[in-house]
Amino acid sequence: MKKYILFFAATLVIFTSCQKVVDANGLLDIEAKVFITGYISPQDTLLRVHVSRALPVFGTPLSVRDQEANQDKFLIKDAQVTISDEAGNSTNLSYSEEERTYFVDASTLAIVANQSYFLNVVADGDTYTASCTIPTKVAELNERINLRENSFGGQEVDINLAFQDAEEGRSFYVIGGFVSTTYQIENEEPVSFVFDLFFESDEFLSDNLEDGGTLDGSAFFNVGNDVNVIENRVTLQVAHVEEALFQNLKTASTNVDADGNPFVEYAIAPNNIQEEGAVGVFAGYQLTEKVVELDF
Repeated sequence: MKKYILFFAATLVIFTSCQKVVDANGLLDIEAKVFITGYISPQDTLLRVHVSRALPVFGTPLSVRDQEANQDKFLIKDAQVTISDEAGNSTNLSYSEEERTYFVDASTLAIVANQSYFLNVVADGDTYTASCTIPTKVAELNERINLRENSFGGQEVDINLAFQDAEEGRSFYVIGGFVSTTYQIENEEPVSFVFDLFFESDEFLSDNLEDGGTLDGSAFFNVGNDVNVIENRVTLQVAHVEEALFQNLKTASTNVDADGNPFVEYAIAPNNIQEEGAVGVFAGYQLTEKVVELDF
């Protein structure tokens, strides 16, 4: 099943900032860093960790014609990647040329709530480590769906998604979903497609105001009046995530929104890799989904 919230195609993102004026000559001397990302949950069928180089923008020759060659400049294909648990059980991840990431079947290491896990990456002769703790899973999703006529003569579907915050101190959530639609135009074959459901400003939620209260977010989508909708299925999702993952996703979203705006300072991504020479995030999450069939 498609997962909108997370996920989790590993992407190399170079964050820049206009906060300081720096000597461009000095940038040429910046040593390349290793970039590591890995997000794990009990719902995963594969455990994935992305390992690449974060090369400086200046002094890194890239081809305008060969994107494959550009990617190869960043990829680290011979790293040793291991994930272990508190009891000392461990699993080794192997590099996949097709996926361009390291992965292993999730059945090789049980991922459970409230347990800590440890990442060990050996790359370019250096060892980098990080740890994470798996949050609890949101038990129940409650939706309120209203239909109303829009200004185009079709229907607007308004969705409110609510859930109970875990009483575990500070908690962080990412909400989202997707819509699966099958429709038919007269004298033509049925067509199916999937599109993301965006919760805009409600996408990133935390319990900073009340521990254990109800959190909610709203989204909507439109259905035209010129098609015969055979099936509309909405998959609602709430991910209970660690703070590092929350901040990483929120930072990426903020920087995408700010792209091209010269008056906005780019946000800096979090980093929980312990050793110098590497940056990235290793974090845990739990994903709760609910499928709702719409009848209209």
